[in-house]
Amino acid sequence: MKPRDPTEVPIAESSPDFMPQRKLLMVGMSAKTYHIGNIVRKELHVLPDDPRIIKQNIEACRTKADVYRILGPNRLVATCLSISPSMDFIDLKCYQNGNLKQYVYRNRAHITETDQKRWAPQMIESIAYIYSKDQWHVDRALNVRISYFNASGFDCQPSLGLEAKPAVGMENGSHCLPRDIEADSTVRSDLSALGSSLYELLASQSPYKRLSDKDIELLYRKEDIPCAKGLLLGDTIKGCWKEDFQ
Repeated sequence: MKPRDPTEVPIAESSPDFMPQRKLLMVGMSAKTYHIGNIVRKELHVLPDDPRIIKQNIEACRTKADVYRILGPNRLVATCLSISPSMDFIDLKCYQNGNLKQYVYRNRAHITETDQKRWAPQMIESIAYIYSKDQWHVDRALNVRISYFNASGFDCQPSLGLEAKPAVGMENGSHCLPRDIEADSTVRSDLSALGSSLYELLASQSPYKRLSDKDIELLYRKEDIPCAKGLLLGDTIKGCWKEDFQ
């Protein structure tokens, strides 16, 4: 038998219809998330009365599976345990503390500067790793192990037989560099989103938290950014927003 490539994501052998004791964690735009033992399953969200949405959801699930294949195993990416043959669900390792954003908000009083100095460089390193794989991540969140790739895009991947795919989503208002909604994401837009994520981690709140997305967009278009002075990595955050990095 040919040994399996250690960078290859295994194909799941079981169907989600036969997995017992599934706990529904959330219902998202394109997928339902279940907790099953020591795994988290992201499963296609089917809306029988809306074929157009189903088609979009199928595409989002396939994109997510393709991105995990592109990235392969890495300490800064959530561990993908298996992908179904039809790519309608993927199984991820379950991390008991949840995502970093939720953890920080739940434990704000106990977060130390040492924690922040560990997490912030990991976030920066994770973005560098993603770009080393010619992949663009749109839905940036405070996850040390990045795991949300529904709206992602990537360059052509000949070794995997994948054609280039543009990103199809936008960041939320506090993390979004104003641009044409039809335009693909760029290094600039991702760096801007990274700056907002670092700000959220270190300031314990999102940029312009009390403002609407529309009002935030108007401020960003005038290059009116939140003050990061006094924050750990404040200059780095400002640099992400001000295009000081390439």
